[in-house]
Amino acid sequence: MINIDEELRGIPVSLCIRCKGAKLLCGKTTCPIVSKVYIAQGIKVDVNSVSGESPPSIFVGHHGYPKVRIGPALPPRRGDTEIYERPDLWGKMTVDDIARMRFSLYRGYKVLPISSPTDPNNYLLELHDLILSAKPVFSEIEYSSTERKIDFSAESQPFGPGGYAKSFYHESSPSHPSVEKIYYDTDLKTVDALELLYPETSIYTIEKLFSAGMLGKTRGRKIVPTRWSITAVDKILSDQMIQLVRNFSEVEGYMYFHFRRIGNEYYVLISPGDYSFEMIENWNNGSIWTGPREAGAEGDYEKPGRMVTNPRIGGAFFAAKLPILEFLKGKERKGNILVIRFIDGDYTMPLGVWQVRENVKSAMQTENYLDDIDQFFEIIKIRRNKDLRHYSRTYQMIKLQRKISDYVM
Repeated sequence: MINIDEELRGIPVSLCIRCKGAKLLCGKTTCPIVSKVYIAQGIKVDVNSVSGESPPSIFVGHHGYPKVRIGPALPPRRGDTEIYERPDLWGKMTVDDIARMRFSLYRGYKVLPISSPTDPNNYLLELHDLILSAKPVFSEIEYSSTERKIDFSAESQPFGPGGYAKSFYHESSPSHPSVEKIYYDTDLKTVDALELLYPETSIYTIEKLFSAGMLGKTRGRKIVPTRWSITAVDKILSDQMIQLVRNFSEVEGYMYFHFRRIGNEYYVLISPGDYSFEMIENWNNGSIWTGPREAGAEGDYEKPGRMVTNPRIGGAFFAAKLPILEFLKGKERKGNILVIRFIDGDYTMPLGVWQVRENVKSAMQTENYLDDIDQFFEIIKIRRNKDLRHYSRTYQMIKLQRKISDYVM
């Protein structure tokens, strides 16, 4: 078993929080934290073939870009497996429950250029047909070789072991009519397709469509690695929503929201203003990216004219923003948004930014009102024994900025 304490010695916590196992900012060839999780999973990999009901699910890797591994994923079981691809239904599941379920999704793949959707071969067309299915589809993968590795990242849900597919078969299944219509509309821009699909179509279905290169004009369609497609969809949708929300009136007062689940706690404040968005992540001792080291924090802040495109905290920034903007859209209000996330020791495995999106969405179900922003930080100080006022750009802006109306008698 890997000695995580020895491996992490000398690596700053802030580096791991920014990297989250994806960028290898520490200079190592593999992430020691990710390696430990790999070793700890007793997943059976010595298989020649696998069959079962695909939720439906696909996997697109990022190694080798612009040629990537792409293929189906399925658990070796029959029946209704839709829940495997529905994070919005995982509310009562533990970290271990989710990991066990997702690691049982066996992947099969072939290597294709990312430009393949402009002139798809039969294999890619079969994958597109699978993704269009409105319900789980019986599928079979026969392997030419397998690998002893599961797949997960800070952005995407985990996947189980996989290998190169010698053959892939799936039964026919009815499609989503509205999704199928947009798939065959090759004159429609990707951003317009997303606007037409969401929110009537599940964001998890949209992510798969985007990843497999099934949206947009023919010459612009590309395969996008799973982890990148998730962040891209969140960003495109939230960018569209910001333009709409900024036309509304400001919120009245300080709106406060709170939610905790699977080792993640969220504090959300919406205050009067045009628009700004800040998210601060606090990774406590024992959590996945800190391990035995001291706690660490990182954050990002944006406002009109200085929008964030490559957040230091990764896809969580856009995943948290989307449900809050949806809330404001429903209220026909705008404001300054502050999200403070605490990640504790019982979050022992990266499960993807879906949990950020779903947990913040759950937080927005119960609104409360505070007297001012100081009361918000006092609540956090009492509950978490941390005063983050000095760290927050939103706090500094609200406390120091003056409006023209303040000087009018």
